[in-house]
Amino acid sequence: MPQKWRGKKLRIPIIALIVFLLAGVATPTLAAERRGANIDERTVADFYRGKVVRIVVGFPPGGGADVYSRVLIRHLGRFIPGNPTLAVTNMPGAGSIIAGNHIFNAGAKDGTEIGMLNGAVILEQLFGNPGIHFDMARFRYLAVPVTETYVMIVARRSGIRRFSELVGANAKQIVLGAIPNSTLEHAPILLREALDANLKVVSGYKGTAEIRLAIDSEEIGGFFNPWSTVKTSSTDKFTSGQWSVILQLCDQSLPDLPSSNVPTIRDLTRDESQRMLLRYGAIAPNQFGKVYMLRDGVPVERAAALEAAFAKTFADRNFLADAEKSKLEITPLYGESIRQIVDDFLTMPTTIKERLRRAIKP
Repeated sequence: MPQKWRGKKLRIPIIALIVFLLAGVATPTLAAERRGANIDERTVADFYRGKVVRIVVGFPPGGGADVYSRVLIRHLGRFIPGNPTLAVTNMPGAGSIIAGNHIFNAGAKDGTEIGMLNGAVILEQLFGNPGIHFDMARFRYLAVPVTETYVMIVARRSGIRRFSELVGANAKQIVLGAIPNSTLEHAPILLREALDANLKVVSGYKGTAEIRLAIDSEEIGGFFNPWSTVKTSSTDKFTSGQWSVILQLCDQSLPDLPSSNVPTIRDLTRDESQRMLLRYGAIAPNQFGKVYMLRDGVPVERAAALEAAFAKTFADRNFLADAEKSKLEITPLYGESIRQIVDDFLTMPTTIKERLRRAIKP
């Protein structure tokens, strides 16, 4: 998160956060390397040899989280001492809250079960969602494969061509599909709060595959999704003009959007209060939008071995070639960088927290 997000009193933590973020991108953190160097690989290998390590993905098959995980399991086992078999188990529901509850409370404590959640559920914890039975501060974080920027996508049949058509006295309305407790749901709600945008949200979808079908059947007119995912999974939609991007949830314009005239948060907001609301609610959680973690209590050596294995995998030539073939971006963060973001988020200023809560959980 840029320094300008916060007031003067918080400049030092934000600078520290930027340092952590920069340290986590593209190469393993020094902390991960140090932990890896201290791993007793023989002991870890003796445990993992012949075992199956499951990645529990909090979304249905076919979405971005599932695709990343299925590419990952083709390579990760080579870098875990003992070379266990990797498998994916899908546990969709409530924007990955069901999977989070499982990992935190019933997940294997021996290092054979890895969770893959949506970072945006941290907002639900922050606001005391009664369905949350986990604490994001107590997971053991392993890696994030890519930091994400969400964009607003509309179908041509919706009749909307520009975001400006959705605000003002004569604003048109668009219906957006959403997954509960995710940025797909939070972003339009926060845009209504900050900009009075005329957005109707239909939530309850389990994954983006269902949302795409709803768009095709004209039940809804669009949705929010990470650009890194949708630009590769739906290239034909943008090339043909069936879909277009009309808003990007960032301050600096993305370089590879299909149009050069897509407004950013800075373009649309009138003051810093509006910007902070959108940055904390719709941008910050997606720095760890797809996050791999372990439950608390996994033996330290095994947890360190798994984090080191993620780091080696994300730097591996064969994995990167496979990711490129699958059109997946890899800009990873690792354990301590992720931990810093989570801790910073959970201690955000009370005024911002209360305004987010009123908007998302009225």
